[in-house]
Amino acid sequence: MTSSGSSSLANKGRTLAETIQLTDTEREICELLVGVVEDIHQGKQASQPKLELRIAGGWVRDKLLGLESHDIDIAIDHMSGYELAQHVNRYLSERGQAVSSIAKISQNPERSKHLETATTSVLGQLVDFVNLRSEIYNANSRIPEIAFGTAEEDAQRRDITINALFYNIHTRQVEDYTGRGMEDLRQGVVRTPLEPFKTFSDDPLRVLRVVRFASRFEYLIDEETAAAIMRPEIRRDLDAKISRERVGVELEKMAGGPHPLLSIQLILRFGLYESIFRTPPRDQWMCSEQAAAEARDTAAAEAATRCVLRVLGDGGSGPGALMRSLPAPWQGAAAMQRALMLGAYLYPYRNVQANDKKKTVALAHLVIRDGVKLSHADVETTLELHRFATEIASMADACVGGRADRRALGLQIRSIGARWPQCVVFAAAAEELCAGATSSALAEKYGAYVRRVVDDGLADAYAMKHVVDGTAAARILGLRPGPAIRGVLDRVMEWQLEHPQGTREECEAYLREGM
Repeated sequence: MTSSGSSSLANKGRTLAETIQLTDTEREICELLVGVVEDIHQGKQASQPKLELRIAGGWVRDKLLGLESHDIDIAIDHMSGYELAQHVNRYLSERGQAVSSIAKISQNPERSKHLETATTSVLGQLVDFVNLRSEIYNANSRIPEIAFGTAEEDAQRRDITINALFYNIHTRQVEDYTGRGMEDLRQGVVRTPLEPFKTFSDDPLRVLRVVRFASRFEYLIDEETAAAIMRPEIRRDLDAKISRERVGVELEKMAGGPHPLLSIQLILRFGLYESIFRTPPRDQWMCSEQAAAEARDTAAAEAATRCVLRVLGDGGSGPGALMRSLPAPWQGAAAMQRALMLGAYLYPYRNVQANDKKKTVALAHLVIRDGVKLSHADVETTLELHRFATEIASMADACVGGRADRRALGLQIRSIGARWPQCVVFAAAAEELCAGATSSALAEKYGAYVRRVVDDGLADAYAMKHVVDGTAAARILGLRPGPAIRGVLDRVMEWQLEHPQGTREECEAYLREGM
């Protein structure tokens, strides 16, 4: 066995549930599906085989670990998922129950997406329907022929053994067709059902899934699996065969997972950083030699992640603790963590610009937009984290020294926007990383910043409305509405920040007096 990337990680035994305990909704869904199978069978000739349905994968794993799971995948032995979903809707409709539309996701084997999936809502629960499959590879092609398969064939084709377990809804028993899934779950081991090189060659995305599940559960990765991940052929296939959207989905789950530090450690250990965070060619980079050298130092991503998590987890009066005390929308701990982890993962690229269709943009912008295909909001958040760290650090020094005035602080919050709390956490982490500041010093400095923002009533300054709007300002000053009014409104906001108790009439008088 080999460690999952942390020297302190021990291979501790896990206690598994003796039987799977169904919720009331899960029990109703299973009973309904058994009824659907009986209904289908009664309409067929007796000689035709009867459908056997199983819940597959992560739901079984999580239930055995005593975790909640709402991800129900129904595996079907000799019918397509879409066809069964249609039978389910017809069965519900005939009994006067609500039905939902069926979403059909077609297979795309050229991009290693081998299964057609149908998704619909059953008794208020989203359920995926997919057929069990077998795969036959032709010596002249990397694209397999997909056919209906047995549960054993399907289990062998899954990513890792702990995800290859089934729950038979007819017998109400767990089925382990790899012969190792239950034991690996109990021992805390991540391994592939088949020889790992073959498993990864069939679908290179499984490399990232191994990393994600090893970090999520703090499981060990067995030596043979780890060795296969390191093979250059697998990394080339990951670059060439897998859509960037699928890479982005795995990255999001790692960044928002319970152990994001372990995720980046494994990414770096297996040499996957540049495969995941794909950049444009180096000749498009626009930066100094120092910034280029920093970008090549991908180990900084781990250090940045460690620092961010340390700030987030601080106690007492530090910025992390103060963030947790703020009202909504800053209480979204999971969303905050995901945003901060993405910024930390891309920390090596913070000072690099690149050419993008005759425009100069941050390299991190292109990585998020094109390399992992995440949202525009992810682009904006990451760039804000990187851009405002130095400015926030300077303002935090002023807060500690009592030199910060309300106007300057409010304008900074308005400049950053609603994500200012994440930016404060990131600034504290960046200072620890770059300047080696102590935890106590960071807690005092950035804690002072947050307290000053809250005490001065500036936590939502980014949403503050002008006490005198553009139309009124133009009328008072005898100006035509247009670009010139923007500067006037900037002065209105500065006046408001300097006069927190000021009225509209007082601000209008200020404008009439010539500002």
